[in-house]
Amino acid sequence: MIFYDIAAMALIGIGHLYLFSLLIDYKKFSLGYVLVIGVLLTFFVGISITLTGLVELNVVLLSLFLVLIGLMNKKLKPLTVIYFALCSMVLFTVIKNGLFSLVRGLYIESPFNYYSWTDSALHFWTLVVLVLAMYIARKKIEQIGRYMVASRWYIPSFILAIVCTLLLLVINYPTISLLAQINALYSKQIYSIILLLSVLLMLIVTISVYMSKERLIEEHEMMLQSQLIDYVNKLELMHDDLATFRHDYMNLLLSLEEGIRTKNIEQIEQIYDNTIAPTTAIINDQQLELVKLSRVKIPEIKSVLSVKIVTAQHKQLQVSVDIPHDIRHVYIPTNDFIRMISILIDNATEEASKSTNKLIQIALFETDPETQYCVVKNSTDAEALDLQSMYNKSYSTKGEQRGYGLFSIKRLLAQHANMTLSTSLESQMFTQTVLLKMDRS
Repeated sequence: MIFYDIAAMALIGIGHLYLFSLLIDYKKFSLGYVLVIGVLLTFFVGISITLTGLVELNVVLLSLFLVLIGLMNKKLKPLTVIYFALCSMVLFTVIKNGLFSLVRGLYIESPFNYYSWTDSALHFWTLVVLVLAMYIARKKIEQIGRYMVASRWYIPSFILAIVCTLLLLVINYPTISLLAQINALYSKQIYSIILLLSVLLMLIVTISVYMSKERLIEEHEMMLQSQLIDYVNKLELMHDDLATFRHDYMNLLLSLEEGIRTKNIEQIEQIYDNTIAPTTAIINDQQLELVKLSRVKIPEIKSVLSVKIVTAQHKQLQVSVDIPHDIRHVYIPTNDFIRMISILIDNATEEASKSTNKLIQIALFETDPETQYCVVKNSTDAEALDLQSMYNKSYSTKGEQRGYGLFSIKRLLAQHANMTLSTSLESQMFTQTVLLKMDRS
């Protein structure tokens, strides 16, 4: 019986911490880390209650501990951390107690004998099943956490979580006289209220997930539609360029025809050397750079890169692409990668178009199976840049209401611990290098 009680206490701490870490989607928490910290949390709370005699510290210390752990995730605001700490504590407690009551009731109705250690054993195995269920559904729980914050029901669910936490203090056999008196008079009613509010909280979470998912899908479809429209517009520009090129070439052929008819070899050589040969080289170079994109096996990224390259070429920039090996995946979400690469290339295109050399170089490659590089270089006539300030909000050398692109990249860096960015200016070439590490958590 003692073994079951001690093991159940450890699993309670592990379960609380594991559910919280999944909801905040903090990849730095490995499973082993959760197990060790969860056990230490349980015994720390137990010792604190034993020394002080304040049973209500169970809820207070657990909430504070989860908040402190959650603040390690720099991507989340403090209020969001508090929200997830309260939600995870309330949901885990209510589900645990509900499952235990159900299992205990079924056991009592069964033909099996009831012993003094039965409750302890049932409590332990209920917790084992609950923790295993969370592990199996960990991806879904992480998605739920993202959807909850983005939902319109975020504030109502926050209020419910606060109310449920306060009520848990009352029914947790408190020693403070006021709470103990309320518990003695209304414990059954309060437990029913907590159960009702918890069901309402879970219902709100379910609705939040559905509504947020639909909204995010719509936003994703709108983004894809915008990219498609942009792509079609670039194709139309290419078609117009081709039509102009065809018209000019017809005139060249007429000139060649006249030179051939009059057997004017000097005129023919002049037309070929000054007009036809350079144009052919330009066409081949542009086609070659676009062909290299065939090594990008992610359709969304390939489409965006092709549009950006064609746009730069249309502005008479010399674009160089280096993709030595197939790129089948990236180590951050595809949408975030597209935002990042689009901002870098757009800025490079604008700066290079004002420079003397008009050069852009784009490289995507892997140095090993766990490290990816995205490098964007552009020519510039600037002798120096304020590399420390350029990622601040609204900072720009292009006037007011500009400069939000690099600030957006700074926010992406804050969201992805496996992503780093370095910048440099050397020999009038501005270089931005994004390093992506495989997230092994």
